[in-house]
Amino acid sequence: MKDIFFTPGPSELFFTVEDHIKNGFKNNIYSISHRSNEFKKIYDECEKRLKTFLNIPDGYHIAFLSSANEIWERIIQNLIDKESGHCTNGAFSKKFYDFAILNNINAKQYNYDKEKYNLNEISKSHELLAITLNETSTGIMCDSNTISKIRKKVDSLIALDCVSGIPSLPFNITDVDTFYFSVQKCFGLPSGLGVWIYNDKCLDKHNKLKERKITGTYHSLSKLYQMGLKHQTPETPNVLGIYLFSKVIKDMMNIGIENIVRDTNYKSTLLYNTINNHQGLSAYVEDKNIQSKTVIVVDTKNEENYYINELKNKGKIIGKGYGSLTNQIRIANFPTHSKEAFESLCDELNQLK
Repeated sequence: MKDIFFTPGPSELFFTVEDHIKNGFKNNIYSISHRSNEFKKIYDECEKRLKTFLNIPDGYHIAFLSSANEIWERIIQNLIDKESGHCTNGAFSKKFYDFAILNNINAKQYNYDKEKYNLNEISKSHELLAITLNETSTGIMCDSNTISKIRKKVDSLIALDCVSGIPSLPFNITDVDTFYFSVQKCFGLPSGLGVWIYNDKCLDKHNKLKERKITGTYHSLSKLYQMGLKHQTPETPNVLGIYLFSKVIKDMMNIGIENIVRDTNYKSTLLYNTINNHQGLSAYVEDKNIQSKTVIVVDTKNEENYYINELKNKGKIIGKGYGSLTNQIRIANFPTHSKEAFESLCDELNQLK
């Protein structure tokens, strides 16, 4: 029996990826030049599909990089001169804040421990405000209504981390100026590709900054934008990753984003109900308004390895708590995870003490 990976990333591959990889071999995608017309066609097709799938409006642009971690640094170098604000509620949002400090930015941290963002304490005048759609380490979600309220309050550029949220957690794209993700979570692809979407306001800010400071050596925003207009990248990119990403976007478009969101809601409700009725398990995040639907974090009465090993014996691979968080498990709920797989997972959890 093939194992199913419910790990929060890398996770289970989207069910069509194996066939796309075989076709990539057949069509020599691994060997084509990144300056060839064939690659330009792949880039253009991927960009158009993503804009259609996510309903990205005019005035927003797409760049392909190596990871979301790299995008943090690109945002800091290209969009921030002196100071920024960071709403943190877990290890990854905290790392973005740490990146800013390391880059000599006067960064202010607004820390929220299993609670909603407090809009009253967030300054409206940061150069850039960083928020997170879904914090992978703690399973805390920021819903679209909260993002809209932040947009109405602040004058800052808003950067939204969507790494473990998109496309399963919809939001109004015009409420943010830039958002980004990597493909090894919700899109069910091998790691090694980061996707950065930014608007014209970001370009304007960058163009002002580059007149007086270094905004990157090979991945400055203006260079990414200029190369993107030609359906290219400044350096040799992850050609296979972009090819596979384009194919999976098309597959998800055929499913329909509304169906993906509906199934995500069904599976998360099923799992939370299982947790709430289990004597040995409890949800780490108690406030249902901010409970993640895509990475469910669970406190365990018994040692976490008991659940991890027992489920592994049944062919179901789950994640452990992130970093220093112990007696905790994390379960991914991504589009590749079928309703039947989740029902089976919940049945197995009910058999454990």
